[in-house]
Amino acid sequence: MNTQLEHLCSLSDKPVRRVIGLMSGTSLDGLDIAYCECGEHGLKVQHFTTIPYDAKLRSLLVSVQSKDSVPLGSLCILHTKLAHKYASFIRKAMKEWGITVDDVDVIGSHGQTVYHYPTKEQTSTLQIVDGDQLAVAMGVPVVSDFRQKHTAVGGEGAPLVVLMEQELFRHESIHRVLINLGGIANVTLLPARNQRSPIISTDTGPANTLINEAMSVYFGKDFDDQGSIAAKGTVHPEFIKALLHDEFFTKPFPKSTGQELFNLGYIQHHMETLGVQLAPKDLVATLTQFTIDSVVKAVNELTNGVAFEWYVSGGGRYNEVIMNGFKQSFAQHRLGNFEDFGMPSDAKEAALIAYLADAFITGKTFEVASRQVSLGKLSFAN
Repeated sequence: MNTQLEHLCSLSDKPVRRVIGLMSGTSLDGLDIAYCECGEHGLKVQHFTTIPYDAKLRSLLVSVQSKDSVPLGSLCILHTKLAHKYASFIRKAMKEWGITVDDVDVIGSHGQTVYHYPTKEQTSTLQIVDGDQLAVAMGVPVVSDFRQKHTAVGGEGAPLVVLMEQELFRHESIHRVLINLGGIANVTLLPARNQRSPIISTDTGPANTLINEAMSVYFGKDFDDQGSIAAKGTVHPEFIKALLHDEFFTKPFPKSTGQELFNLGYIQHHMETLGVQLAPKDLVATLTQFTIDSVVKAVNELTNGVAFEWYVSGGGRYNEVIMNGFKQSFAQHRLGNFEDFGMPSDAKEAALIAYLADAFITGKTFEVASRQVSLGKLSFAN
């Protein structure tokens, strides 16, 4: 048998596999790294950290993310360079945790999404970070390109987190709503297991992306720390009402989106069309309320008056204005804590990538558009 296949078989037969999951979202704040143990017990996060991007690397990523025109040479070089950056970040994390490559069976790498284009005919999505370069640099097998098979069989490639959530977080008799606030917001409705209602996972619109762009342009900051700027501004409710009439919000669930649609140019276009003028702090306040209202709108439509527990993960949960808005809207529902599941909420998306990598190694498949498929591409270290 091919030695690489022998190694793959030996990994799949292990009772517990040690997997590193890597995730970098549209907010471009850094690389999330989760060291997980996967086996019959499920998944347990042993270590987690986020290594921030420096200004130079973040600027390079901003220059290619969601842009209609990008120099192909720059994109090609970044595809390789980022793999070696990831390797250096992983080594730094492992040193802090006191582990070596001998303690890692496989690495799952989501890569950096540079363009996401969902259409009725065929969704296209592109993530960079060369899995082969990363595997050779680390000396560990790497599973990457998780979204490609999802789109190939008729899915939209996002959100993928439901594949883990439905196995790890579903309750026997309680409905749960899981909200994730990265650059884009996504929501998963997990009906109680004793119900026959379908699981639905969908993007709902912007979370932090518009707020972060406005903060960068008008305040020279990467984000609105704890929502402090939004708290000082005045919301323009009629403008939000107009934004919620965008075609995206009328599409049926599930659906996906990205910064290709929700960007500051999109907001400025609507402001000009409607004759709206907003001071910078009022713009941040309005965009923050837009995030709140678009998420709440989706949750209300998905739950249709049913009682539920709700949980929030992602960087947006540190924005007090957003969280207070949710607490007011969902006051009659219990707010849960991801730590109750034994998983730090910040680690959720990196843990997802570890979970998907382990699923690929063990041959686990997922139902996508009525087909059973495996997700990912395997790169060996030699």
